[in-house]
Amino acid sequence: VKMRFDMPGLSRKEVKVMVEGDALVIRGEHKKEAGEGQVEGGDGWWKERSVSSYDMRLALPDECDKSQVRAELKNGVLLVSVPKRETERKVIDVQVQ
Repeated sequence: VKMRFDMPGLSRKEVKVMVEGDALVIRGEHKKEAGEGQVEGGDGWWKERSVSSYDMRLALPDECDKSQVRAELKNGVLLVSVPKRETERKVIDVQVQ
């Protein structure tokens, strides 16, 4: 199973991917501070701050190998791959009456 998530502006340190039980959890938080300088016509200082966060939970199918989840962040795109396990399909004949 391959998944793609757009996460523009986030670095690897700001993104966390984990498996909790049967769910894939993706979290990200970006904090930005900018604009330190003198306010026009006064002696005060101003500072711009912004915070954005990302939190998603996805249920994983039973046939996925949760111990082999891989994630890669490139150019603001998070690619997550979850390999499937080989499962035997058990067929049971049901008698029709």
